[in-house]
Amino acid sequence: MTSTKTLKNSIISVVGQILTLLLQFINRRIFVMFLDIEYLGYHSVFGNIFSILSVAELGISGIISFHLYREIVTDNKQEIGKLMYLYKWVYRIIAAVVTVMGFVACIFVPYIVKDSTRSVSYLYMVYFLQLAGIVAGYFLSYRRTIYAADQKEYVTVEIDLFANIIMQTVQIVLLVIFKNYLLYLVIQLSITFFANILIMLKSNKDYPYLKEKYSITREDINKRNIIPDVKNFLVHKISYAVYGGTDNIVISAICGIRYVALYGNYLILQRSVLNVLFYRLLNPVQAAIGNIVYSDRSKEDLWKQFEIFDVFSYFFASYISAGFLVFFQPAIQVWLGSDKYLLPYSFVIVFSLTVYFGAVWEIVYKYRSVFGNYRQDRNCMILSAILNIIVSVALAKPLGVTGVQIGTFVAFLPIAYGRIRFVVGGFFERPIKRYLLKHAGLFVVVLVEGAVVYLLTRSIPVTLIGILQRFLIWGIVPLAINLLIYFRNPHFKDMCGYFKKLLKFFLKK
Repeated sequence: MTSTKTLKNSIISVVGQILTLLLQFINRRIFVMFLDIEYLGYHSVFGNIFSILSVAELGISGIISFHLYREIVTDNKQEIGKLMYLYKWVYRIIAAVVTVMGFVACIFVPYIVKDSTRSVSYLYMVYFLQLAGIVAGYFLSYRRTIYAADQKEYVTVEIDLFANIIMQTVQIVLLVIFKNYLLYLVIQLSITFFANILIMLKSNKDYPYLKEKYSITREDINKRNIIPDVKNFLVHKISYAVYGGTDNIVISAICGIRYVALYGNYLILQRSVLNVLFYRLLNPVQAAIGNIVYSDRSKEDLWKQFEIFDVFSYFFASYISAGFLVFFQPAIQVWLGSDKYLLPYSFVIVFSLTVYFGAVWEIVYKYRSVFGNYRQDRNCMILSAILNIIVSVALAKPLGVTGVQIGTFVAFLPIAYGRIRFVVGGFFERPIKRYLLKHAGLFVVVLVEGAVVYLLTRSIPVTLIGILQRFLIWGIVPLAINLLIYFRNPHFKDMCGYFKKLLKFFLKK
């Protein structure tokens, strides 16, 4: 792993994400001032529909990526060019398929959007605008993959930031002037399209051989095992689309479209915090993992590295889940200016638990993603999809949005187990039971931390002083308990050494 590249990617990704999110928060705050929050519900529901339609992508992006890791290690431009050329044409076919599927799926729009104040024809306008944005993305987005696989993700981050600053500024100005949601939506959908065009132009300069035409034969496809990988990953894709793409649909159909918008506010906060503090740090690591997995390093060295990441993931997950428990409700209230945008605290508890498990095993997912061989954990993905539908629908009426979130939480556990079995038990050949027992003990610690933080903060008012008090309690309790557990752990010490290196690199730049 080239540490300099990884650190550079991480730092630029985090900075870019912070600036982008600041714009998004301002954007959404201005939105609720000038338009009804119901409009945001439309965007979320239709987004879930299109995430289900994304099964047509067949996992080509992930499959091409782990093949690219091998070729980039050896700097085989001919093979890289062939893979990217194949990627381009497959994505064009996928764009056509998604268009057809999108037109077929539109018949369900009136049944999915419950309690809408707008006409059906208006809903269709919003739906087809979003469909057009999704389809357009397939024609250009594939060029991002070469930068990620080559550990140059900072290039796409910088371009995305530039596009976001320009387009979101325009979006905010036009929203204030015209107060028109359709115009707002067109600008929103143009952001990624604009960024993808710039990335295409940049990649033509950085990788000029990608502009050439390559001859792709059946042998090229067969020797890379692409068709079997696609068949197995299709199960993953469908299962994950059901797992991750049905919550808003269930909420809209059973609870009402307004609850989708309220749920969306919490998702934005969650994704914003995780992207800035966690995923943007770890995303560049995946390409580095891909490079070292296909190098000649011993599994013992790789396992030590994995354990360092595992410690970091626990520290972060325990901190951030306690943070959501404490700050979710006050943050929504302060951000949007009213308590009418709040969901029940029972939802916050379940959501925080879901965040913990997702974050603590994110590094397992990063390792799992570089291998392919999707047959190994496909049954776990199928079980997850089935559980999510059954539990969410069963609990949505009696418990509302909290019931849907319980379904999401329960359904994530088979996904996590499948990945752990693949990575820890399969690749590293380590006892799964020991690993799971370790994390079961850590989860008990997290429950204690959450309970202590909640009890100490529940009566604190939502004022400036109150927020500072919450920060103080949240900052001390999880850290103190975690340090008591880990201060002698060698992997914890190695993790601290990594962050010292990160700090030196940042200060140097």
